[in-house]
Amino acid sequence: MMYLACTKHFWRSLGILFAVCVSCEFLTGAGAAPQTDVRSDTHERFIELDGEIQEIKEEILGINREILQLEEQLLYPHGQQLVVLVSVANNSPVSPDNISLQLNGQALSQHTYTGSEDAALQEGGVHRLYTGRLSDGEHRLEVSVTGKQAGGKVFHQQRNVTITKLPGAKYLELHLEPVENSPEPALTIREW
Repeated sequence: MMYLACTKHFWRSLGILFAVCVSCEFLTGAGAAPQTDVRSDTHERFIELDGEIQEIKEEILGINREILQLEEQLLYPHGQQLVVLVSVANNSPVSPDNISLQLNGQALSQHTYTGSEDAALQEGGVHRLYTGRLSDGEHRLEVSVTGKQAGGKVFHQQRNVTITKLPGAKYLELHLEPVENSPEPALTIREW
């Protein structure tokens, strides 16, 4: 019900924004060349309308954020939520190209990283790979990572772990880091 109210408010705000824009266009572009006094009044009104448009835009963005949060809460209730994050050791020569997840033998997520995503991970960023529902109990998680390490050498890591989901949200972090004197980087699965 809250979602419908927010959606109605969003479309009403969008309609007001459209009406204000059409009014601004009419005030600035319609009719013959105005007199100096009329031009001054029109300019002041245009500035006022521009300020109102900016306020409406900010309001629409705020409503959109609220709708997205409500949608996430409805789709993935906090008590049944599984969140899988990906991180890489800072300034590491290890970079993931592709990560896929399977839970209990079924594909959950697959993501191919772009150059900008890889750069963000290298600078300490964290990528949300998956958010979804998960019932309480034990589950088998399979993680497969392909990527590059120092010198452009390609690596492939695969890990299978059993996770136990208790009431409440479950957070997992897939962390990649190089290992000294090892041809393969370490893939650590951390539970929060």
